[in-house]
Amino acid sequence: MMVLDRKYHDDLLIALRMHEVSGERVGEVLAEVESHVAETGEDPVEAFGEPRDYARRVAAQLDRSTGKRPAWEVVLGSLVAAVLAFFGSTFLVRGLAAGEEGVIFTVRDVVAQPLVLLLVVAGTALVFRAFTALAHAKSFAGGAVVAFVALIASQTACALYLDDVTPVITVPSGVVLVLGVVLLVVLAAVLGGAVRRGRVRYPAKA
Repeated sequence: MMVLDRKYHDDLLIALRMHEVSGERVGEVLAEVESHVAETGEDPVEAFGEPRDYARRVAAQLDRSTGKRPAWEVVLGSLVAAVLAFFGSTFLVRGLAAGEEGVIFTVRDVVAQPLVLLLVVAGTALVFRAFTALAHAKSFAGGAVVAFVALIASQTACALYLDDVTPVITVPSGVVLVLGVVLLVVLAAVLGGAVRRGRVRYPAKA
């Protein structure tokens, strides 16, 4: 009995995850491939194609009811997680480091930090699309490069030209610290849900 090559198994698993296929459906696909290879002895590449190509075909046949999240939900979820992680960690660190005078936010803070978040999220989303898109992958990859170049350029400009001394707003350190903790707790809950959804579950054997 032939056993599925580990590299093909792992590459297909990763490719399916990149397409936001649910863990339950990933388990079903892997079980189908393993069963076919075991029964026929056929090379999985010849039977199903390269892992990335097969994952694209599988994902194209799925919707929410059959194990695939819609693109808008993936983007929104990623954005929410990024906001929680970025501002949660920033507020926690600044709240801990601040003295009795509180946390001071300057013009540079209120402009540069949202720009970092926006461009990192955009660049990461474009990298994701470059990997999973059925067409125009090179255009998405080029857009990702542009986003990361813009990130460096914008932060350089902020450092050179924006005031980092004059306070725009001052917030008590305790308030900032608590807000940071709350955001990170919410992030942990969001990531926990994603982990549960993504856990690979093979179909029960009859």
